[in-house]
Amino acid sequence: MSTLFISKKEDDLKSQLSLFKAKSITVIANSFLQFEGIPFRINSNYQAIFFGSPRAVDFFLKQEKIPENTFIGCIGDVTAQSLLEEGIKIDFIGKSAGNPSAVAKQFKEKIGEKHVLFPQSSSSNRSIVSVFPSNQVEEVAIYKTVIVPQTIPNCSIYVFTSPSNVDGFFKGNSIPKNARIIAWGKTTEKHIISKGFSVDIVLKEASIEELMSVLG
Repeated sequence: MSTLFISKKEDDLKSQLSLFKAKSITVIANSFLQFEGIPFRINSNYQAIFFGSPRAVDFFLKQEKIPENTFIGCIGDVTAQSLLEEGIKIDFIGKSAGNPSAVAKQFKEKIGEKHVLFPQSSSSNRSIVSVFPSNQVEEVAIYKTVIVPQTIPNCSIYVFTSPSNVDGFFKGNSIPKNARIIAWGKTTEKHIISKGFSVDIVLKEASIEELMSVLG
């Protein structure tokens, strides 16, 4: 039986743990991250808004309401679900959440010259916003990411879901020789490589369903 580590909270996987068990995979699920909202101010009017994560949705809506007729975009299906649960109609959903640059280009084509608000983490990688000219966007830090190191037993497969989780992992752990490494998209892949490790698989859609398919 293989042992797989994934940098997600176990509560986020409860409904899918049986899928791993069916493949004879033991799962160790742990996120090294905690998130805290921070006060923010929006300094300009915006015609479009882009959410890069469910956390961005949550922390933004705790302080603000989205004006009517705003074009609403998001990185992918998981973030879209957070918006739908709030009763918010979505105009754009990225088709390849694991490839932010591709999503950014798709979104830019959709909104044209509209001024865009990007509510995001204070440590955002800016993968989406960097595609736009600076005079077309406003970036607002609405939450911060806090890394909480923890020790993880040795596993045969490691699935990293974000650069911050990569940093959290390496604060107290190492990857055994011959272990497989799976990155939750290209941004995370790049960060893993910067740590001196090679990545075996990069998820394009960045979803549990895709992970199950690549595990065979």
